[in-house]
Amino acid sequence: MLLILFWIFPSNGVQIANMELNFISKEDFQKQKLIKEIPAEIPPPIIINYDSINKVKKQIQDSLENELKLEKKRLKEAIIISEKNIQYPNNDPSILISFFKKLEKAKFKKVRIMHYGDSQIEGDRISGRLRERLQNEFGGNGAGLFAVLPATRKISINNTPSKNWVRKTGFGPYIDKKINHKKYGALFSFCTMNPDSLSIDSNFIYNGEINIKRPTKSYKLCRNFNLLKIFYSNSENTILRLLINDSVFHTDTLLNTEEIKLKQLEFSKGPKEFTLQFSSNSSPTIYGISLEGNKGVVVDNIPLRGASGTEFSKVDFNSLSQMQKLLSTDLFILEFGGNTIPYIKSRERAFKYGNYFKKQILKLKKINPKAMFIIIGPADMAKKQKTEFITYPILEDVISALKKAAFETNSCFWDMYINMGGENSIQKWVLEQPSLAARDYIHFTNRGAKKIADFFIEDFMRDYKNYLNQKK
Repeated sequence: MLLILFWIFPSNGVQIANMELNFISKEDFQKQKLIKEIPAEIPPPIIINYDSINKVKKQIQDSLENELKLEKKRLKEAIIISEKNIQYPNNDPSILISFFKKLEKAKFKKVRIMHYGDSQIEGDRISGRLRERLQNEFGGNGAGLFAVLPATRKISINNTPSKNWVRKTGFGPYIDKKINHKKYGALFSFCTMNPDSLSIDSNFIYNGEINIKRPTKSYKLCRNFNLLKIFYSNSENTILRLLINDSVFHTDTLLNTEEIKLKQLEFSKGPKEFTLQFSSNSSPTIYGISLEGNKGVVVDNIPLRGASGTEFSKVDFNSLSQMQKLLSTDLFILEFGGNTIPYIKSRERAFKYGNYFKKQILKLKKINPKAMFIIIGPADMAKKQKTEFITYPILEDVISALKKAAFETNSCFWDMYINMGGENSIQKWVLEQPSLAARDYIHFTNRGAKKIADFFIEDFMRDYKNYLNQKK
């Protein structure tokens, strides 16, 4: 039927009235048939390579983790840079302005800095470098305060007491339980004489002496002095003799007093060597001797071996106040924390320590409300873990606690740990050639002490110069 229609139906269609009828041509029909007969192409099956997907996924994850580590590193480096400087509560450097004003006038008036710390400052190493640079800048001389019988020798002092002197300490395991009071003064110790059969004067049963020579290994400026100060109390009058070249240069008296008093001798220029002789029917209590100038900067080095910095509330308040009044300290530098780190096991305990340390600052502020304070956190310290030395995990928490205590008492803070290089930096200091830290991975060598002191004084002097520039 279709074939008949293909033949008889005109190719151009049929016109009926207004309509035109068309029928598919034979050629078009055959084309459509051919198209229908060609089978459709079947797409290949999709094969999912899960190994490749996982590989790409891991690559993306590793990339993100690396970027996160880099970002953390960049952030940490930025924090380190900002925290290397002296830090102020509320970022307010004006806190030290009153002290900077005193430094401006130091060439005409004395400025006193007391550097308290643990064994890290023993031997006057850090304090000595600080003293030398400040005295070079602002004037002053002398080694400052020291004990008749020190716990350790100082490079800045060459003193030899007679053998009948004894030292009593008011902190740590060294406390003499036979002492029924806590009057230890600013050095947290005092010295007395035992009776000596080899009397200088047969009328007295207590006789002792202290030979003081100019040190040869110290920084230059501390070797000279103009003032000799003796801080004492006494149950009976004591004869004091000053000998130079084995001849009596001066004779004086330490008066009977329960309070801590000051005996002061002035020189146009301090002698290279002299001897102090004490004679009495009872031993005087010597709380300290100071060699200093009558103007410029004085820096006292007061190391408290094994101390945590919480000792200020454990000694007699009145005796500490009496001696501090005589000393008239302008700036306290408190460098503690290292001795607590091996024993603190949690963040909570670290901040309890910080709160207790805060009370010590407040006590000193009560004694000397005009004094400024800079708190120095501990250095990096490491403990052995298997075959390696690693930084104590709690160390940064202790530093944070001390910084909090500083800021809450309107005190400044300097981060020794950050300035060393932060975590695991003590290892690098030990391995330096020559070494900057000892093999105990705690204490500095002399070279390391000098380096860390220079870091601090450079930050300090930069802030002082900023203060001067802002005045212009």
